[in-house]
Amino acid sequence: MNASDVIRNLTEMMMTADNEKDFVTLNEALKLVAKKEQYKISVPCNIGDRLYSIIGEKVGVYVITGFRIEKDKIYMESQESMLFPEDKIGTYYFLSHDLAEREFDKKWRGKIDRNNGKRTVK
Repeated sequence: MNASDVIRNLTEMMMTADNEKDFVTLNEALKLVAKKEQYKISVPCNIGDRLYSIIGEKVGVYVITGFRIEKDKIYMESQESMLFPEDKIGTYYFLSHDLAEREFDKKWRGKIDRNNGKRTVK
């Protein structure tokens, strides 16, 4: 079993924990495993950090609950079981609310200008 399998299993167990004590214990174990020093894996953030997405009509906020680590790519996983590729941080996903809002405004401002002041969603 590799680090990715351990993280995935701990995340699944944490989401189905029957009591608070098990949830807290599994969450702490997940944090320990996810640390980059543990397996020499560099992850972009920590479990519990917020990730801001500018995909869609507003800035979306997600809490990171784990990581999926593949041969060539790292994904951050949210409470909603959504996966966010690490290589899209700074393009579509941000670790700062201010940066996400700024990029979201740039994205929408361009669409508004192209549509003669009308805001449209594609």
